[in-house]
Amino acid sequence: MDTGTDQTQALAEQVQAAAAAGHRLAISGGGTRRAQAFPEGLPADVAALEVGGHHGIVTLAPSELVVTVRAGTPVRTLQAALDEVGMMLPFEPSLATPPGTVGGMVALGLSGPRRPWTASLRDAVLGTRIINGRGEVLRFGGEVMKNVAGFDVSRLMAGSLGGLGVLLEVSFKLLPQPPCQAFLRREQPAEAFLQQARDWGLTALPFSGLAWADGTSRIRLGGGEKAVQEAIQRLGAEVDPDGAAFWEQLRDHRDERFTRRPERGERLWRLSLPPATPALNLHGDTLINWGGGERWLRSKLDPQVLRAIASRSGGHARIWDGPVDGTPWLHPRPAPLARLEQRVRAALDPDHVFHSPLLGPGRDATAAASA
Repeated sequence: MDTGTDQTQALAEQVQAAAAAGHRLAISGGGTRRAQAFPEGLPADVAALEVGGHHGIVTLAPSELVVTVRAGTPVRTLQAALDEVGMMLPFEPSLATPPGTVGGMVALGLSGPRRPWTASLRDAVLGTRIINGRGEVLRFGGEVMKNVAGFDVSRLMAGSLGGLGVLLEVSFKLLPQPPCQAFLRREQPAEAFLQQARDWGLTALPFSGLAWADGTSRIRLGGGEKAVQEAIQRLGAEVDPDGAAFWEQLRDHRDERFTRRPERGERLWRLSLPPATPALNLHGDTLINWGGGERWLRSKLDPQVLRAIASRSGGHARIWDGPVDGTPWLHPRPAPLARLEQRVRAALDPDHVFHSPLLGPGRDATAAASA
């Protein structure tokens, strides 16, 4: 197991020096999600704070279903250690190459295909150690469930996009890996898939993924062998020979929808919606994940129109890739929530040391993306 290197003191000193000099820092790990955190690059007056050297697994206790890991640890390294003991992170993080870090994974706050049936990234965070904007090392939460009374700052780090502090360590709850998996598919329109997904949500079938793209529903099952075999018989769908590759590409955002550069005027959107939301029938190329809760759309649709549709459906939409032309990358928050986020950010970074452009300046913060 990689016990790694602890650079807490050196990182804290860099933040203290920046705060004293009035400089700004952009927290940087593996760099795989830099386009989502800093889509327009770094301004000349912002220095990168590299945390990749602060890495290693602090504790791994499979019997307690918990792992504590330093933020600079590659997610692939953590997953390899979990594989050795038959455990997994319940939110199924991306394992894309080049490897992203645990800190970047938490800062982005994005959960994988398994999320609706296990836990979101935010729900799996038990505790954190961070460096705030004054260079102070703080600890929130712990290493057991139900250990927090009051404001749960540790889970606020999920989706914070580097605007609240430098992640040093994160403790996650774990789950055993399913002993059996199966991949199925069914040709059907999006409307039929969404209706079936709603119906299946009322059952105890061992789903670990429900997605739809290009007229095909994709079904992933995971659990005990008997439960999986019974589900196969009940669902009556055909075996999906490309299932394993499909779910890996979706998890790692390697599907062509994610990797292809947008055409002129086209944007790639990520919509987070209530799963029971009917098919929106929007013009563009759609991929549905989480049984309807997450929808990716490549479209030239007007951003205000799309966001109005998402809001009416009880969700939100963020631009993932493509031209913004003055449009906010993140879906604007209601004013009361924006004020609350501003107060939290001011408490943790009062001098606005941490550069997080998608959150706006510290004195006028909007919100992080919801996972």
